[in-house]
Amino acid sequence: MTPDQTVKLINLLTTKRNEQNLSVNEVARRAGVDTGTVWRIEQGMIAKPRVESLIAIAKVLGIKPMELFTTVGWLTADDLPDIDTYLHTKYADLPKPVVENAQRYIDSLRTPPAQHSRGCHHAGTIADPCPQRTNHCPQCPCAPQEY
Repeated sequence: MTPDQTVKLINLLTTKRNEQNLSVNEVARRAGVDTGTVWRIEQGMIAKPRVESLIAIAKVLGIKPMELFTTVGWLTADDLPDIDTYLHTKYADLPKPVVENAQRYIDSLRTPPAQHSRGCHHAGTIADPCPQRTNHCPQCPCAPQEY
């Protein structure tokens, strides 16, 4: 793990543990991991914690595997599914136009408002869905599907 990933892991574990009012000893007991190991992981003293230990601790704290794996760098953005794959997997019954609208909306969040076409009602504002159906540019999250 990089130093940045170590800091993110420390923050994730301590935040989740504190939210649940659990002591290091209690997390260790529930996870079946040595108390010293849990403490050293939370202190950033173990550069490469054992996978089994981290998964057991995360399970006790209610941390989903995907969140844990991305936090410690076991998965990168390139390893994650694209939004189409994710939505079709998680919500198999979504119609294709709904998935396409979701993709356009997500893309619009990545487009700075200043880049919207001149005259677009989102130009110069934070792009968010709206009921207005005029003066759209293709980047608008509420643009008609013809774009």
